[in-house]
Amino acid sequence: MLTNPLKQKLAQRMPVSGCMIQGCMPSLVEICGLAGFDFVFLDAEHAAVSPSDCEEMARAAQLRQTAALVRVPNTLPDTILRYMDIGSTGVILPGVSTRAEAEQAVRAVKYYPEGMRGLNAVRASDFGLTEPLSEYVKLANQSSVVLAIIETAEAIDNLAEILATPGLDGAILGTGDLSQSLGVPGQGKHPKVLDATRQFVATGLAAGKPIGTVVREGETVQEYLEQGMTILITSANALFGSAAKKFVGEVR
Repeated sequence: MLTNPLKQKLAQRMPVSGCMIQGCMPSLVEICGLAGFDFVFLDAEHAAVSPSDCEEMARAAQLRQTAALVRVPNTLPDTILRYMDIGSTGVILPGVSTRAEAEQAVRAVKYYPEGMRGLNAVRASDFGLTEPLSEYVKLANQSSVVLAIIETAEAIDNLAEILATPGLDGAILGTGDLSQSLGVPGQGKHPKVLDATRQFVATGLAAGKPIGTVVREGETVQEYLEQGMTILITSANALFGSAAKKFVGEVR
């Protein structure tokens, strides 16, 4: 089973870097690992990525010693089970708006006594070949990472309770859907979104849990670090698009 240094960094609130990958691209996962990313963000919500696709990318992540976190398409326990059993080292939960939703999702990630995840000799447990399942269960509960995406006005209001959920390692601000929830779709710099962002940061820091967001074009890592965010994410599409435009501009 893949151990997870990311877990320790999050617990210590050290800055961590992630790269979102929206497609089945195991070689790109390897490149992210070689580049030094702490984790890859495998997007099974907004991309056509199946559990089988994520299995291939989780294998590539393990090879290059980076964590593979899957943004699951929903937070139903049977969905989470499939994406955990293929060997991912954690999940990113979309649309969590209440503590009850966060608690249910954590229980789906964790084995008894911390949760109720189904137990079997699958890839995540090395098919039961390297250690007893009783030992695997302990390691899995200790090392698996659960992050919640905060992307509704209700979630902002409930953030302190959400962050208090046992087993939840931190939260990521999703300004895209948050802007829709606040009635200003696509306006990430609208005063309503900026106010919600300030509330997200203040509540997260008060809770002592790691918080973060996606660093978009025109923004800098430093500005978010100065706010106190430590989970900083980019996307492979954004990195390639920016570099591609720069290269084409230089050629022309």
